[in-house]
Amino acid sequence: MESFLRDARPLPARLADRLRQRIAAGDWQPGHRLPSEQDLAAEYGVSRPTVRSAVARLVDSGMLRVRHGAGTFVTTHRGGIQAGLQELRSTTRIIAEQGHNCEVLYRSRDVRPATAEEAEHFDGAPGIPVLAIDRSFLADDDVVAFEHDLIDAAVLPDGFDPARITGSVFEFMEPLGLLPVQAVAHVHAVYDEEVGWGPRRPQRPLYLCLEQVQYLADGRPVSWSQTYFVESKFEFTLMRSQ
Repeated sequence: MESFLRDARPLPARLADRLRQRIAAGDWQPGHRLPSEQDLAAEYGVSRPTVRSAVARLVDSGMLRVRHGAGTFVTTHRGGIQAGLQELRSTTRIIAEQGHNCEVLYRSRDVRPATAEEAEHFDGAPGIPVLAIDRSFLADDDVVAFEHDLIDAAVLPDGFDPARITGSVFEFMEPLGLLPVQAVAHVHAVYDEEVGWGPRRPQRPLYLCLEQVQYLADGRPVSWSQTYFVESKFEFTLMRSQ
């Protein structure tokens, strides 16, 4: 509770993380109902709207499900890492928030000219400089995704050293004012032995590929990524709007 109170982030974000941790720790098992808004508000010393906002974040991520008139329940899932396709969030943070030890292995980080096909994603001409990143994500020493990222190198600081990126790309971009606020995404299945690398690559090379062009607040495309999630390692959710 003390670390929760010291956290400088907005209350709903802090409470959502705390609830995630408790779910990951098994305080509430899949199918179990959470305490009421009133009880959670009293336990954490926050308002009911704060609880409602925190719970909504976990509903969007697929970790919780609301049954109107019955309460809020932990979802029953197959054990994969859960992520909401509505959210634009760091993969590393999604993995860590669900109680897993997250490791990012970088295969390459190089500034190079973009091909004609790559440049189209940035509304640019062939040869524009891009930072190309290849990396994999591990959860508890188990590879769960491979990713190919391109970032528009023109927006990076002069003298930028690609080796500075060691963990989350989002966490690197945020203090530079380059955090994307919107993405246009395409999802498709891929069976390709060339996608994975390293000794932990899956024997069955079946992936769900999430391809995204990500945009800054002013509408400029800042990055293009292809994330190949290992089949059965991630469980995605979509929320139906009324």
